[in-house]
Amino acid sequence: MRTLQRYVSRELLFPFLMGITIFTFILIMDKIFTLSDLIVKYGVSVWAVFKLLIFILPATFAITVPMACLVAVMVVFSRLKYDNEITALKASGISPLPLLMVLLIWGTLLTGAMALFNNTVLPHSNYAYRALYYDIIRQRASIVIREHVFAEDFDGYVFRVGDKNPITGELDDVVVFARGQQETDPVRTIFARRGQLITDHENRRVMLRLEDGFMQVAQKDDPTLFSRVDFDNTFLDLDINRELVQKNHKVKRGAREMSMGEIGRQIARNRVENKNSNLLRVEFHKKISIPFACLAFVLIGAPVGILAPRSGRYFSYFVAIILIFLYYIFISLGETFGADGRLHPFLSMWLPNLLLTAAGLYGLAWVLRERPPFFPRRKPPTRRTS
Repeated sequence: MRTLQRYVSRELLFPFLMGITIFTFILIMDKIFTLSDLIVKYGVSVWAVFKLLIFILPATFAITVPMACLVAVMVVFSRLKYDNEITALKASGISPLPLLMVLLIWGTLLTGAMALFNNTVLPHSNYAYRALYYDIIRQRASIVIREHVFAEDFDGYVFRVGDKNPITGELDDVVVFARGQQETDPVRTIFARRGQLITDHENRRVMLRLEDGFMQVAQKDDPTLFSRVDFDNTFLDLDINRELVQKNHKVKRGAREMSMGEIGRQIARNRVENKNSNLLRVEFHKKISIPFACLAFVLIGAPVGILAPRSGRYFSYFVAIILIFLYYIFISLGETFGADGRLHPFLSMWLPNLLLTAAGLYGLAWVLRERPPFFPRRKPPTRRTS
């Protein structure tokens, strides 16, 4: 029996590692193109971009490990059935239960490892990514803004500076052309007598402060007409690539950059200050619910692989893709509903796992009993003797 258990364990390893590799590559493909623009378009060093990519990987692994777990289990057990190895075990009087116990142990160990990973490595990598990205913005902002040169290195903005004080960094005669979010939006033209780059180290933002100026915008209906707004002070939030900016940059450490202990302490402070903590509660449960998907996918993957029709060899791949897609759709919706208060934070993150676990336990009972639970066994028709 131990030989069979070791055999199943070895068979799981290769599709599991292949699943992690393929899913990770798919998820970071768009990031690779975006990060490559930092090198080609903005002159950021290869080493800095490589570190950004490394800091992105832990957040990707948190998603791809459960996905690879499901694919590995379904592929292995569907192959065992396709090659009649499950039938041979049953014919030899060997129950599939010991093999299923290997999966439960495997899923439990992965769940524990990923829970520890999400609570330690992931928050630090998310924060390190944001810190490095902030440094890139700060360094590039001071380099690209030069005297009497149009700078187009900032998404949505074109700058021209008359004079720049090399000691204080103060800018004179600043002209800014700001594009709208839509292509049809008119360009805003900003003139300011003085300006200066402001770095907010705590919130990791770089802004351009403009003083004593005005902004004019052409009317959509008649481009020859302009509206003008004068200002004493205004700020522009700079960025060299908005696609890389995360929504959690408003605080020193966002919820995704905190461990469970830090989130718990922040929730306690918010309770004292009477602040809403739904987003923090959702993130707290998410750090455990996503790792638990490893075990939930094991529970559902084994029976689906065994009960899949023998004629459909690629049926398991199709079902795995559908389950992964539905699971993360439910997680995304739950995150939104939980943060808005329309669903309890616990249910918003745990409901998909509970549904998968219930379906998986039902499937395991079906496999072990060789018939659907709660349905009476059909009696063979009796022959009439004349």
